[in-house]
Order: sequence, then structure tokens, then C-alpha cells
Amino acid sequence: MDPNRPPLGRRAFLSSSVHAATALLSILLLVTLLRLPLSTSPHAASTIADQKPKEQTCDPTSPLDCADPRLFHLMMRSAIEAFPAVHFARFGRPVPGDPPSSSCDMAWRSRSDFDSPSKATTKDYRRFAIGRDPHTCAYSVLSIGDYHSGPNARKPRRGATNATIATPPPPALSRSQFAKGAYLAYLGGGDRCKPMPHYLRSLLCALAEARYLNRTLVLDLTLCLAASYAAPGTGEMPEEGKRLAFYIDVEHLHSQVPIIEERQFWADWDSWGVQGQLRAHLIEDTRLALIKFSKVKDTLIIRKFGDVEPGNYWYNVCEGEAKHLLSPLHWVIRWTPSLMHIVDDILSRMQPDFDSVHIDAKGEDLRQRVEEVLGGGRQVYVAGVGVNRALLESLKEKCIVHYLDEFEDLWGTDSKWFLEMKRLNGGVPVEFDGYMRDVVDREVFLKGKKKVEVLR
Repeated sequence: MDPNRPPLGRRAFLSSSVHAATALLSILLLVTLLRLPLSTSPHAASTIADQKPKEQTCDPTSPLDCADPRLFHLMMRSAIEAFPAVHFARFGRPVPGDPPSSSCDMAWRSRSDFDSPSKATTKDYRRFAIGRDPHTCAYSVLSIGDYHSGPNARKPRRGATNATIATPPPPALSRSQFAKGAYLAYLGGGDRCKPMPHYLRSLLCALAEARYLNRTLVLDLTLCLAASYAAPGTGEMPEEGKRLAFYIDVEHLHSQVPIIEERQFWADWDSWGVQGQLRAHLIEDTRLALIKFSKVKDTLIIRKFGDVEPGNYWYNVCEGEAKHLLSPLHWVIRWTPSLMHIVDDILSRMQPDFDSVHIDAKGEDLRQRVEEVLGGGRQVYVAGVGVNRALLESLKEKCIVHYLDEFEDLWGTDSKWFLEMKRLNGGVPVEFDGYMRDVVDREVFLKGKKKVEVLR
């Protein structure tokens, strides 16, 4: 071994020691600066990790708390900023939308700059798309839906239901229950297979007489509609077997004037009345003054109508001397909720500020007559019997045009209306007939800001 050569192991050790000491001093200095504990045990490492601030997280799939006051105020501010021309009167409390994890529906009452200050407010309900920050849970309004886009915030109409379903038949009456009643029945007459306005006029007369006499009206809940309401290609024959509940809110009608279904009544009469213990009073002269039999105590009063028209129409009962006693009960007639849902859906697809024109005329000068009453660039709903493709195409050059057939998916075979009516009709599909079209068309027309009638 060369004596002048230092031992390799010792030199390496000294060099390693120097480096180790330098590294240790560096660690001590770093620890001091960071004020971290010197322990390097696993438990200490866990403690260090636990001391780090935790981030707040949100589950975006969980339902929104639409009742949160912070969200309520944010939605109000967003609506006010989004619609500067609208004067808000009051806001309703938000409710969960669809999907409930990312939307809330809210209703309000307001008027626009285009309305006179004295005009009553109108109601709207919108769907608000809500975003949530995944770290802070802060709310943000991403968008506000179109007119009537938030149906969950809509207050149901009195007597209306979400679905038109067949009500179960009432239980059979006992003799004592049946005998306590007082009934009015109309038999025969020439009111079948007539236009609906004719039928409704006669129905309102019968209801008015039943109310005046304080009797339950025996009513056939099926009807025959005139051929004018038949769908094209069906032979245009009068249509029997229609149900009143296809058109009229029967539950609301019953809440205003007591009625009993004809088949049920005569079944009960066969059980109790024909035994001679209950009396019936027959009136064959429809011109007989109402006051002459208003004190009759018999269980049943029957008005029998002949075969000669027009003297056998029910509404003749309300003419003459009775005209001053019997006022038509127009408020008892409400369109069935299923038809009004179609109206609401059409309105939700259009801007709230639209004009409407109802056409009851035909001719080549129709376009000019319509253009004279409509402003250019406006959104217009065109209703009525004079609507055709040529007219609609010509009007599109001047304004944004909407018409009923544009929304035919709302009564198609996979629509909510179709399924509800099929259930109401015992599983048999129901046609969206001519009178249903008239009802929806007219109701949408009446919602227009500027309403114009173009008549013959």
C-alpha cells in the first residue's frame, strides 16, 4: 500500500459526513422556517395532512333547495335585469323544476311598458336553469325559459286537475236516499246532432230551470255532434257517442248545479220509483209557464219534447214568460282541463307579447284586410276558418306567423292529451275533432295583446 495515499474509506466517510451535516442543517432551517414538527413518524404525517384546509364540495345531482332565500332573491334580481321593460308587481315562491337538480320554477305578476298603468297585471311562470359552483356551492342563474315555461309554479285552476281521468261511478242509492231527492228530466227534443253552440244554449236553459226549481237535473252525458265538426275524409256524418267530458269540465259543472247521469237515474228509478211509492209529474207542453208547476212536490218532473222542430228545442223553455226568471248560467261552463293544457302549451312556445287575428271570412282580398290591421315585424297567431297555406305564406313576408296546425304534436298519438283522453274513454282513442280545434284556436286568439276579428 502506498503510504502517501490516504485511506479511501475514511476520506469517503468524512466527505459523506460533511454532506450529511450540510443536509441536516438545511432540513433544520427549512423546518424552522415552516414551523413544522420534527417528528417524521407516520402519525405525524397524518396530522400534517389533516391540518390542510378542506375544500367545500357540492353534489350537482342532488335536488336544489328552491326555498333557499338566497336563491329566491337571486332569481328575482335575474328576472328584473332580464326584462327591463316589465314592471313586476310580486313574485311567487320558487318550486322545484324539471330536473329538480338544476332548475326552479317561479311565477310572477307584472305589466309591460306597452300596457296602460291602469291595466290589470298578467301572470307568468318561468323555468330558471340554476348552476352551482362545485367548490363554494354558490348559485348562478344560467338562463330563464320562455313564457309559461315553468308549469310547476302555476296555480291550478279551481276545479282543474293535472290529468283528465274518469271519475268512479257513485255507489248505488238506497230507496230512502233516492226518495229524498227531487229531480228534473228532459225527454226527447231536437237538440241532438246540432252545432255545439246550439247544444250549449239548450243545456244552459235546462240547468237554469233545474236550479230555479231546486232539483237535480237528469242529464245524458253523451252527445251527438253536427257533421261540420267531423274530420275530413270521415264522410262528414253526425257523430254519436261523444262524451260531454271531452269538452266540458263536468266536475265543475256538478259543483255549480246538481246533476245525475241519465243511465244511473233510470236504473235507480226502476228499482224504487216504478213500485208506485214515488210520484212523477209529466209536462208535455213546453210553453207551460214555469211558475205554474214550481210548487210541485212529486219526486220527478218530466218535460217531454215532441218531434217537430224548432218547437222541440230545450232552449224554448227559457223563452216567453220564463225569460225573466231563468238566466243562462254561463259561469258553470268551463272547458275541460285537457284542452286548456293544450292552450297553455301553445302559449309557452310563443313569445308573451303577440298579436292575434281571428278570421271568419274567405276571398282573395283577405290578405290585404289582415295586413291592414297588423303591424309589421310582430309575432301573430292566426285563427279561424279562413286560414290556409297561401294566406299564411303571404303574411310571413310581413310578420312572424303562428297557427294551430303548427302545434299538432300536442294532440298526437304520443301526447299527454291523447293518453288522458284514451284513459277517460275506457281505453278507446279519441279524435281531436273540429270542435276541439275551435275551442283551442279561440282560446289562444283571446290571449293575444292586440286582438282583431276579420269577419265576412
